[in-house]
Amino acid sequence: MHDVIVVGAGPAGVSAALYAKARGLEVLVLEKSQVGGLISGVSKVSHYASVGEHESGQEFASKLSEQLDYSQIPVQIEEVNSISKTEAGFKVISSKAEYEAKTVILAIGSTLKELDQDKFKDLPTEHWPLGKEELYKGKTVVINGGSDGASKEALYLAQFAKCVHMVQDQDRLLCISEFKKQIEASDKIIAHTSATLESYKTEGDMCTEVVLSNGESIRDSEGIVVFVQIGQHGNADLLESFSFETQNGFVQSEISTDIDGLYLAGDIRVKPVRQIATAVADGCLAGIEAAKKAQA
Repeated sequence: MHDVIVVGAGPAGVSAALYAKARGLEVLVLEKSQVGGLISGVSKVSHYASVGEHESGQEFASKLSEQLDYSQIPVQIEEVNSISKTEAGFKVISSKAEYEAKTVILAIGSTLKELDQDKFKDLPTEHWPLGKEELYKGKTVVINGGSDGASKEALYLAQFAKCVHMVQDQDRLLCISEFKKQIEASDKIIAHTSATLESYKTEGDMCTEVVLSNGESIRDSEGIVVFVQIGQHGNADLLESFSFETQNGFVQSEISTDIDGLYLAGDIRVKPVRQIATAVADGCLAGIEAAKKAQA
C-alpha cells in the first residue's frame, strides 16, 4: 500500500511527488511515456523563474528527472488504465500491474489536438521540431496555429527552414507581444490570419500544396512540412468512473476533489492559465494535501 500514487510526471506531477516525499510519504510516480510530459517537446522553455536562456524542453525534463532521482522517488513507465475507490483508498491498474494507495494525485495533463481526420487523414503532420532539425532544414513549413506555443516553434523553425507560414483562424496572432515582435521582425515567417487549412495536395507521401480558406495557396514542389499547434484536449478519460464535469476533456474541479483522497494538479483542471508555473503550484498544493490525508 503506497501512501500516494502520482499519475503523470510533467511539472505538476513531479512537484506533487517532491512535496509529498518531503513530508515522509511513500510515493510512486506512474508515467505513460517520459518524465516531462508535453513540455519535453518544446524548443524553448520560457517565462519560468530560473530557467536557462535557451533551455529546451528536453533539458528541462532532464532536470525534473534528476530531481526525482535525487529524492529517491521511483518512476514506473507504464500507462494507467483505470482508478477505482476502495475502502482503504484506491486501486490503480496500469498496463503492467495493479497498485493500492491511500491517496492519488492525477497530473495527467492534456494532449495536443490534431487536424480533422476526415478532412486531413492522409496529410502527414508534426507537432514538434526539436531533435528533428535536419529533417526540416531548407523546407517550407506551415504551422497551423498562432498561440504562444505555435509562435515559439515558428521562431525556432525559422532558424533553419526555408520559410515558415503561420495560419491563424483569428484576425491576428494570439501570441504575446514578445513573440509577435520577433515574428514581425523575421523575414522568414509569414502570418496568414483569418484563415484555416482548407485542402492539400500530395505527391506520393509528400505534401506539395496547402490551400487556405481565404483562397491563398502555399506551394513547394520539394515538399511542405505541416505542424499542428491548435490547442490541447484534456486527458479526462481516465476519470470517467467518477462522473466529474468536464470541458473539452478538462476537469471542472479544485485541487482537492469531492472524492476523498483524490487530487488533481496541473493542466487537467479547467483553469484560466496553463503554464509551468501554475502546474508546479498545483502540484505543490496537491502534494501537501495528500500528505495531510495519508498521515491523518
